[in-house]
Amino acid sequence: MMITYTGDMDSNQTNAVQQAADILVKEASSATSKLSQMQVNVHFSSSDSNLSLSKKGTSCSITCREPAHFFRGLNYLLHHPEEDFELEETCYFTKNGFMLDCSRNAVATVRSVKKLIQIMAKAGMNQLFLYTEDTYEVPGLPYFGTYRGRYSQEELREMDDYAALFGIELIPCIQTLAHLRNFLKWPEAEPLKDSSDILLVGSEKVYDFIRQILTSLKDCFRTKTIHIGMDEAVFLGLGKYLKENGYRDSSELIQEHSSKVQEICKELGWKPMMWSDMYITANTGKGYYAVDENTDTSDWKKPDSGLGLVYWDYYNWNPAVYENQFRVHKELSDRTVFAGGIWNWNGIAPNYGKAIQCTRVGLKACHSRNIQEVFATGWMDNGAETPLEAIYPGLIAFAHLCFHEDLTYEALAQDFRDCVDASLDSFLLLDEFDALFQGKGNNLATDNPSKYLLYQDAMLGIFDYHIQNVDTKTYYRTLAQKLENVLSSKPYRNLFQFYHALALVLADKADLGIRLKHAYDSKDLSTLTSICEEVIPRILENLEHMHMARETLWMQDAKPFGYELMDIKISGVSSRLRSCARRIQGYLNGQISSLEELEQERLPYWDTDRTYPHSHNVALRENLWSRIISGCDLVDTI
Repeated sequence: MMITYTGDMDSNQTNAVQQAADILVKEASSATSKLSQMQVNVHFSSSDSNLSLSKKGTSCSITCREPAHFFRGLNYLLHHPEEDFELEETCYFTKNGFMLDCSRNAVATVRSVKKLIQIMAKAGMNQLFLYTEDTYEVPGLPYFGTYRGRYSQEELREMDDYAALFGIELIPCIQTLAHLRNFLKWPEAEPLKDSSDILLVGSEKVYDFIRQILTSLKDCFRTKTIHIGMDEAVFLGLGKYLKENGYRDSSELIQEHSSKVQEICKELGWKPMMWSDMYITANTGKGYYAVDENTDTSDWKKPDSGLGLVYWDYYNWNPAVYENQFRVHKELSDRTVFAGGIWNWNGIAPNYGKAIQCTRVGLKACHSRNIQEVFATGWMDNGAETPLEAIYPGLIAFAHLCFHEDLTYEALAQDFRDCVDASLDSFLLLDEFDALFQGKGNNLATDNPSKYLLYQDAMLGIFDYHIQNVDTKTYYRTLAQKLENVLSSKPYRNLFQFYHALALVLADKADLGIRLKHAYDSKDLSTLTSICEEVIPRILENLEHMHMARETLWMQDAKPFGYELMDIKISGVSSRLRSCARRIQGYLNGQISSLEELEQERLPYWDTDRTYPHSHNVALRENLWSRIISGCDLVDTI
């Protein structure tokens, strides 16, 4: 393939683009020899907001604003070399990116990040945020990110270099106020602490610390853009600060602290943005989205000019919510950035239906409000239980909507195959794990039964009230059969093997507690014997396959640090099943006169009627493992 470049690009930029193009062409050329005959003329125009692509025979032309858009056009050409076409897409946003969470135990390997960068480039995205609370090296702070798989400065530079080849701006997304529990637990951080996860605002030691971490990142990234966090500091000023200084309103504290951090950023050459929730909740005393459309913000404490505010919304599908929030943000800041969500954090399985529905509404509101900076977030809540590759449908849907007013299934499926080299239908099967009550693609309530029905103790049945008369066995067995048909999908076989094994486990385990209690209450010793001798051994066998598949995926995607907790979680399920079998066997043998656990009344976990599908306003969702596994405390001291 011969590629020539003209327009607003210097030779250094052209060389970088060509180097990245060679990588993509080499990947695709193994599939077709047609590419070697192609002649591609690329024209970069900084004033052009559209991506234009045409091909006739072996001649192709691409006109675009920047490298990231060129790679989107090139990728289409590489996947449709037999076709002639005339295509034009509107680039609705100046910045369209993705935030990868590398702080919830799974720190993606450099190799995984490079693969993600390639997929993002194919999708036309131009920013990648690395969310690192304490998972990056800071010289002079040995406990910062220790035992957590933190990135070395060399690794950050390597990823930054690779991203730059593809026209992607790699951006540090850190924390300078809250969400620092993992560092603040160490003795060396004690002087910096207001409470368990919040810094002591006003302390010069804290600002020396912030200057130190901001300085450590300066030579690791080309960009001057930085995300300084500061979200969800609910107990701001209510710990050590309160004892030393007395009570002050959190709206004053967030204003003073962000102003001070912004000064340090300016001193070091950083252009900062922060999550906006503290500026809203501290001013209203209400929830982030509970802002009345008539709210007057004229007396609110506001950030200094130049500090970008990131409006994050992963939840709402009502356009009026977005319109009101954008109004409020405009009154607070001269720079509003929007962050949507791809819902890979619902538990063990992703929620693509929720992600796509909210993304469609959110980005449409951004179009109407002329918001120019947008990115999707891929949080890894509660220990990164969902594998990294499961982000792709949500990611590609977000990217697609950065170039189109809306999406159709057919258009998304084509984009997905072109960027991910896989069938969208295969990935959408993962959406069914938590669609037990609502139906595929319709889980707007964000139920996550696949998680709590996996981890809950069968002898306790804490969630059993909510699956009475729900045929979980047929549901998950059918899902397992569907997944069996895609097990050969390359290069995602490991992903589907994990989810296939999970479906088999859930087919037997989801209602195990109900069957146990019913058999015990009715003194059905035959069923109890069958559960001990047949059902539990079958679950354990499938659970072992699931366990090994998850370990393979983790080591494929992330550094080993943090897997020890995933290992403990899954091993705990096996251990408790074996204990369950021993308890039942003891009862059957007459060694135990009663099973007190099975005599415990099964009470509702959530205050809701057992109707399915239930209201979208009620989430049958519990994402904290420590609350799922027992009615007792995992940690019983403060």
